[in-house]
Amino acid sequence: MKIQNILKQIKYYLKSYGLKNTLVKIFSKLHELKYKESDREKYQTWITNNEPNEQELEEQRKTKFKIQPKFSIVVPMYNTPANFLEELVDCMINQTYTNWELCFADGSPKENEELKPILNKDTRIKYQFLKENKGISGNTNEALKLANGDFIVLVDHDDLVPSFCLYELAKTINENPDVEFIYTDEDKIEEVKENRCAPHFKPDFSIDMLRANNYITHLSVFKKELMDKLGGFQEQYNGAQDFDIILRAVENTKNIIHIPKILYHWRVHPNSTAMMASAKPYAYEAGIKAIEDHLKRQNLKAKVHHGGDIPGVYEVEYEVKRKTKSIYYYTKQG
Repeated sequence: MKIQNILKQIKYYLKSYGLKNTLVKIFSKLHELKYKESDREKYQTWITNNEPNEQELEEQRKTKFKIQPKFSIVVPMYNTPANFLEELVDCMINQTYTNWELCFADGSPKENEELKPILNKDTRIKYQFLKENKGISGNTNEALKLANGDFIVLVDHDDLVPSFCLYELAKTINENPDVEFIYTDEDKIEEVKENRCAPHFKPDFSIDMLRANNYITHLSVFKKELMDKLGGFQEQYNGAQDFDIILRAVENTKNIIHIPKILYHWRVHPNSTAMMASAKPYAYEAGIKAIEDHLKRQNLKAKVHHGGDIPGVYEVEYEVKRKTKSIYYYTKQG
């Protein structure tokens, strides 16, 4: 990580959270760095022992599923760097399961001629230049309009998925034909895709945990009928638009599957929350609104607060009515 980016983040954190919390954050990061190489080495060993080798990938390519769902990978774009886009397109072309389409909606100020050869690499790629920036939710909704697959797969324009991602999704759908919402584990990549770190191994579905933290995030996959029912993304939750649509999805289906495999690589760079959770503070205010509105739809009375100094973690205080003396009691979750 470049020193100017570190200084920029320290300055931002100092302004937002004060000297004490900034010092705690710095010492925490230094502690992480002390064990970073050891953790990376352990994770590389885990990758070698748990992810498919070339022979296994070739077997996946030969597999013919009874159900062959078409996946629409939906990607909103805005000033996307050419090298990021090319890596994303290439990781899709290299998928061991081939029934997919890649749907881009570009809200950049002007078209980037450098991207055209990349977008022309495969006939399964759909691209629309929007001529205006409709925000993350609006741009994603435009990409959704291009999708005609059986399942919607949400991917950010600067992230990647492994070559066996769609195979694992198709395998899960064949084993669970009624599934409507799928999520997976994820990790992070630094600078180049080979530098993988910080794996996030997630629990199976828990509504209480989801209300306290959007632990699902990436990779999120929706059956097309469910996404149509949800009506896409809503701009009032920009910054937490994924959190909102996941909350609405789990309100509308019980057919939820967690695939306990790393099927998403979240890229670390200076403008991403993958680098520092406080990079987009407005996202956490939007997160509170998403939870509050979700609770209202579920007819649950509660108060939602930030969970201390940890961005993206929330406390939910439920109002519980008791007949005795008509007193309100509160329970805290978070």
